[in-house]
Amino acid sequence: MSRPSWLLRDAALGYASVGIPVLPLHYPLPHRVGGESVTGDGQAPSPTVPIGCSCRDPGCGQVGKHPLGSLVPHGLKEATTNRARVLAWWARHPQANIGLACGHRFDVLDVDGPTGTQAIRTFAGDHDLQSSGPLVRTGGGGWHFYLAATGLGNNRPSGLEQVDWRGRGGYVIGPPSRHASGHPYQWVAGRDLNSPLAEVPAPLLERLHRQLDRPAAGVVPLPVGDGPGPRYARAALAQELARVATAHRGQRNQQLWEAARNLYNLVAAGALDQREVHHGLLQAAERCGLLTDEPRQTQRTLASGRQVGLAHPRPVPDRTRPDPTHASPPPPARPGGERTQEGR
Repeated sequence: MSRPSWLLRDAALGYASVGIPVLPLHYPLPHRVGGESVTGDGQAPSPTVPIGCSCRDPGCGQVGKHPLGSLVPHGLKEATTNRARVLAWWARHPQANIGLACGHRFDVLDVDGPTGTQAIRTFAGDHDLQSSGPLVRTGGGGWHFYLAATGLGNNRPSGLEQVDWRGRGGYVIGPPSRHASGHPYQWVAGRDLNSPLAEVPAPLLERLHRQLDRPAAGVVPLPVGDGPGPRYARAALAQELARVATAHRGQRNQQLWEAARNLYNLVAAGALDQREVHHGLLQAAERCGLLTDEPRQTQRTLASGRQVGLAHPRPVPDRTRPDPTHASPPPPARPGGERTQEGR
């Protein structure tokens, strides 16, 4: 096992030991040349090496960022602090990236690339704010500012481009995980999780609440109809498509991925028609603006969710015994909230 693998395992165990729920994520996979890995010496891949995702989907738009479905088919819902389970996960997939669930010990301000960095610098300068507490330099050139938990869910601070908020129902990628670029996520020197968590500055909190208070645009229900499939599957289809159609910015990609995975679970079990699910998801993505704003990413998200969903058929409920309540079974189990604009 290479040294980076040991580091990932030990880091995951360390996070769980201090009460941070963790989950295994897919990881960047060096392309192979002539059957040999281009980084066959066991070293970390060079940033110049073409990188794929361990999910093996050539069109994956979330390389190294989405839950490892073979271990956690329900994604963030299965994040845990149980050291034995964490050890078992990384024993099976020692290269797995580490997802850290937010909303428990901390929330995270997720600043993406140069655009987000400039937006947050300008905002901090305008309000005379100073940064303190845990800070991560992401593998993609952004920043993760760890702050005291607020109880808020995932959101996007109003007016700050390429800046997102990861709270309840969200996660971020923890060091020393690797980005698709080949660069690691790293704690800034002297600012790891031993640093005291700062409270969220009032101007930033106001931006978060302002975004939450914006009136939602009216949404006409998607025409699901009475197509083929059992009643519980039709209900799940309607519910999942509605969640995608009404998803907020910063949550849309993850909501789409989760819905695709859940619905293709049912397709794999023979409960829903694959073509209907595909067209329904596209229509829902168009309704929330995702297909217009990020057409290529949307197609990749759909492909990734479809691949994971079809690999894990959802068991069909036993209808041999009467149900005295005549109630439809619950929709597919869902991990809590956004993870993929994807847990950067």
